Amino acid sequence: MPWAPLAVALLLAAGPQADAVSQFREIERNLAAAYMRGDRAFVDALLADDWTSTDYRGRVWTKANVLALFGPGGATFTKVEVDVDNVRLLGDVAVVTGGSLSAGRVGDRELSITQRYTDVYVRRDGRWRIVASQGTQVQ
Repeated sequence: MPWAPLAVALLLAAGPQADAVSQFREIERNLAAAYMRGDRAFVDALLADDWTSTDYRGRVWTKANVLALFGPGGATFTKVEVDVDNVRLLGDVAVVTGGSLSAGRVGDRELSITQRYTDVYVRRDGRWRIVASQGTQVQ
């Protein structure tokens, strides 16, 4: 969508005076919506090039792994919901925790995952970027 890069830039450039919880709740909701609509550009803009994530199975993902999900035979999401419950601002670092529910299909495999997650953001060149993530499945 043409508005997505502008929305990312505005949200990511907001300073520390902004309401942190509201700001990061909006960023995380926009990220969830990007997965739903297959918006690779939004995800690419938000994840730092050196981003890594440890998923609910203990696998380590890179930005390249995630961006590959947007290609043919990749992921199709039917539901992605997030609920940010805590934001800790530590200067140019923000630690965001919350819960998420994801459902859909990756290749020939159906998935439905409820998890608790942590996203670590760093402000680089005036923009918030996710540098690390971790998810723990909730049963």
